Amino acid sequence: MNLGLRFLIHPSATSKTHQHTIQPFSHRFSNQKSNNHLFRSVTFPDVLPRYSSHFQIAEGDFLKHNPANGELYDYVVTQFFIDTGTNVVATLQQIRDLLKPGGKWINLGPLLWAGGGSVAMELSLEEVLALAKEVGLEILGESGEEIEQRFKRRTVECEYTADRLGTFQRIYHAEFWIATKT
Repeated sequence: MNLGLRFLIHPSATSKTHQHTIQPFSHRFSNQKSNNHLFRSVTFPDVLPRYSSHFQIAEGDFLKHNPANGELYDYVVTQFFIDTGTNVVATLQQIRDLLKPGGKWINLGPLLWAGGGSVAMELSLEEVLALAKEVGLEILGESGEEIEQRFKRRTVECEYTADRLGTFQRIYHAEFWIATKT
């Protein structure tokens, strides 16, 4: 993923929108209605991505990341992520530790615990939210405060490696929430 991101962000590799073309469905002959669907092209990116002083990538093992000089973050965004590690307790504690007081954690993803036999715990949504609170992360809207609808915790249908024109769809009912470090 980081290689693809670096390619898209680098000015010599990506200088305009819709510069790159791929045929992302051409390798999957199953579940296709026609060859035209199978070999159709997709262009990207739809916006010109660039680094800024407000954007930082921290590569490597998430649980071993320690901000230099005690630098903390206003936001930590996890997308299809918290269920990928072997220890969700350590993951949530790390998210909390990386945030400034009052910082926000924005999460979207399913709870498809992907660590195989090495996962310490496979928690339900209810348990993940209780754990977040236990480690010092308050889910917006859960304490009775008024917040905009778009910031409320909810379930979001998310396609995953989906082909909208194919005969097979994989849809996750992913969970979205924003939490504040208390």
